[in-house]
Amino acid sequence: MEQTIWQQEQQHLKEISTLLKQYIEELKIKQQKKKGNIIDERTSMSDSFNDISGERAIEFSQLLPGMQLKEREFLNLSELLVKMEILYKSPYFGRITMDNEAGDLENLYIGLSTFRDNQGDVLIYDWRAPISSLFYENRVGQCQFQVPDGEKLTVDVKGRRQYKTSYDQLLQLFDADIYIGDEVLQNLLADTAKEKMKSIVATIQSDQNAVIRSSNRSNIIVLGPPGSGKTSVAMQRIAYLLYEYRQTMNARSILLISPSDLFNDYISNVLPELGEENVQHTTYYRLFKELRLPKYNIETNYENIERLQKADTFARENYAYKNSHLYANRLLAYIEQLKTKGFPFYNLKMGEELFISAKQLTQLFYGKFAGLDIDFRLKKIRTNLIELLEKEKKKAFTKRLKQLKAVNTFIGDDYALEQQANNEVNQRFGKLASTIDQLGFANIHKMYLNSLVTEQDDLFTRDIQAITAQRLKKHTLYYEDTAPILYLYLVIKGLYTDNSIKHIVIDEVQDYSYLQLLAITQIHPKAHFTLLGDRNQLVHPSKKDAIDNPLVNQFTTVELNKSYRSTNEITNFMSAIINNTTTLSLGVSGDKPKILKTDNRYSALQFLIQKFYNDGDSFVILCKNRESCETLYEQLKEEVPDLTLITEKQKVYMKGLLIMPGYMAKGFEFTTVVLADADATVYSEAMDAYLLYTIASRATRQLAFVTTGELPHCIQQIDEQLYNVIDNL
Repeated sequence: MEQTIWQQEQQHLKEISTLLKQYIEELKIKQQKKKGNIIDERTSMSDSFNDISGERAIEFSQLLPGMQLKEREFLNLSELLVKMEILYKSPYFGRITMDNEAGDLENLYIGLSTFRDNQGDVLIYDWRAPISSLFYENRVGQCQFQVPDGEKLTVDVKGRRQYKTSYDQLLQLFDADIYIGDEVLQNLLADTAKEKMKSIVATIQSDQNAVIRSSNRSNIIVLGPPGSGKTSVAMQRIAYLLYEYRQTMNARSILLISPSDLFNDYISNVLPELGEENVQHTTYYRLFKELRLPKYNIETNYENIERLQKADTFARENYAYKNSHLYANRLLAYIEQLKTKGFPFYNLKMGEELFISAKQLTQLFYGKFAGLDIDFRLKKIRTNLIELLEKEKKKAFTKRLKQLKAVNTFIGDDYALEQQANNEVNQRFGKLASTIDQLGFANIHKMYLNSLVTEQDDLFTRDIQAITAQRLKKHTLYYEDTAPILYLYLVIKGLYTDNSIKHIVIDEVQDYSYLQLLAITQIHPKAHFTLLGDRNQLVHPSKKDAIDNPLVNQFTTVELNKSYRSTNEITNFMSAIINNTTTLSLGVSGDKPKILKTDNRYSALQFLIQKFYNDGDSFVILCKNRESCETLYEQLKEEVPDLTLITEKQKVYMKGLLIMPGYMAKGFEFTTVVLADADATVYSEAMDAYLLYTIASRATRQLAFVTTGELPHCIQQIDEQLYNVIDNL
């Protein structure tokens, strides 16, 4: 009896699974054997080389390379074993059928890693292999793929098949010759909000695939609506770079800059799922804090949002000015001007005694070293000052040693007295030596203040300058001050560059100013960039325009317009908030968003929790700010004991029943989102529409807005067909 396609595929999967299991057992045996050999050799070397001086040291050094090679082989074997164990759980997810060189049909199976049989024939192709890109072309017929030497090969793809597997069991099978359709895609994606972010290698679309496989030297900005897979694409791109450039790059060569440490934890499973080590990750705030700059009290991004939500017009205009292209260009022009005039220096002192004056430093800067770049001039001055300091230290040492030797009572032999004199001199001159070493004679604060004002009659920037000066005296920086200060330190002093990073991925780039991006390029001058963002997902009271600037305008722009995350009803509702007509929803159908008009906010929330929250779901209650969340939490926690308040201090992602400020939710997905304070009195400003858009986009299956009064204007103008109103519970 002829087998069905399902039976054939099930049999093939069992055969592959059996071979994988056998291979894993072989790897485990090899691993244990190598581990035993390494332990035995270490023990033997420890017994044989108690003394490694003289000729024994030479003999010991000759044995080390062999030992290190065996340890590297053991680590490589361990990494391969991890990848094969991951592959065994789900051997492959795709197949392409194509004509081979002999004109016969050949099936190529695609999974997370490459797997070969004993003869070296490939049974499963790594999804990142060049030929695997054919699977993501979403079409059959003549297709091209690019091999490592740059040549493009053309093959005739006869068919594409997709699978869902678990170990040796086939769970789902379908042919996708033309396109991974809406329903199929959603079945594969399921409800992604129930877990941490996962890899999307089985569902990569052709436009996403082009981004993922771009060269490391390509600078790309990917723009797309919520749910278009930007962050997922970024993680797969990192995995691709680690595979394609494995000879020259590793996890320490790539830096991921994300919105928060909580978000870093949210995406922490993706690369290990693919058998790759997590890359370095940070936030912009931590990037600033970890540099060896003077100690500042720095406002975080979330503290900045909280402050400016309640701030007056001047405070917001101060923020907007310091983040503007106008100011960035003024700062760049000011730095250029410093090459010929106006460079501010400090007087350097030893206690109350003048070591060198600002005037003398200026003469060196514009005289002896005038032909050099700014940072090299300062480093030349540093060399001169170190020589001068050493002379002063030598004189002080001689004087102090003479004083100690003149003491009548015995306080130590000559060596002890020399040590004491030396320690005292180093302590006395230590602060000055550190200042010189860090080029602390350059007055960065004055440069920053000078750069803020370029027109004598500009009262607005004069006021900004005066208020900023007051904060700098206390070494306090608002969030908007960090980029100008950081950029000045980087460009003027040139002390903080890191050439080890070869690629940087920045998520939510719309939240960055032009100067922040310039500062990051200064820290990592050898890096290329993948930027991801959405012009409309803005949670800050003042809008930035980082996406359109001279730096980013040089990047290749990729626009995604399909949203896969939420139901069609939620996507249509969130798009209507800002009159967005470009997003194409490829979600499943679901319930319309709900507007609950109530006199009792707490009863409404309890009703929604009882109706939509199930264990294992991700259900979040959002408010505009932290204070509102804290108040609501205190009122609900007795009745809803499972409720967890999420604050800026949270570092570990958790699912369940949560409450947090709306601005913190950006980047995450939740099965159910409830906005608890959807009142016109709370969301009354123009920028609030973008915050509400972002909040609505976090929901995958259920969305509800609770109001005790009038709805915000941007909600009122939405067609009533897009939501359901509940006037009583």
